[in-house]
Amino acid sequence: MTVATEMREFSRAAATQARVTGALVLREMRVRFGRSQIGYLWAIAEPTAYIFLLSALFEFAGRHPPVGNNMAIFFATGILPFTLFRNLGNQLAGAFNANRALMTYPIVQPVDTILARTALEIATILFIMLIVLSVLVLGTGAPLPNNLVRMGEALGLLSLFGFGVGLFNAVLIDRVASWQNTFRIIMMPMLFVSGVFYSLESVPPGAREILAWNPVIHGVELFRSGYYTNFRATGLEPEYLLYCGLVVTLVALAAERLLRGGGDA
Repeated sequence: MTVATEMREFSRAAATQARVTGALVLREMRVRFGRSQIGYLWAIAEPTAYIFLLSALFEFAGRHPPVGNNMAIFFATGILPFTLFRNLGNQLAGAFNANRALMTYPIVQPVDTILARTALEIATILFIMLIVLSVLVLGTGAPLPNNLVRMGEALGLLSLFGFGVGLFNAVLIDRVASWQNTFRIIMMPMLFVSGVFYSLESVPPGAREILAWNPVIHGVELFRSGYYTNFRATGLEPEYLLYCGLVVTLVALAAERLLRGGGDA
């Protein structure tokens, strides 16, 4: 087979893959958000409500943000990137079971459903970020983001880690159905140890060393360091988040391939 023939075969396979993934994304949109605009509004309203409720509570208690002077922006730059990771872990977890009927078609592979949900989740959170941050900047006079590239790097690393965790969850749920509820319970304390309510700079060194073992907090810190011009990212290690994302993704892909080879996935 010549190189030109191999390239044509690769292009044809890539085009087929793109069509399958695109069709699955549209299906996931209809299932998750419905055919009305209310579903999309709820996707925006949930993180927005958290941001404004927490901001109001901390303002009422006389608390000040660790950086800047806008409590809503501080919480937004913590809740939004954390939501990306959490939603990937949750939404990808049920991808196999929810699309079991589609996998009877040879053209649809289990990982296709994971890719479709990943694309939809990332697009959704980016849309929510655009809306929420725009409203805060225009409505409260908050500063504009300082470094969009750095913020994008944080979202990319959190997406990689969330993809790996979500895929691993999907593989595990295929064997232990109760794991999805267990993972949701785990995510509750994760909100408090991922830097949403504070920065690593603002906690004592002993606690900082413990919290730094959580890969997600590095994504949140990196996102904030991109938004603020004067953010002190003490203890920030983006490489740690990258390595964790690569390891968990490779382990999850290997587990999915192994179980699929066994004929159960």
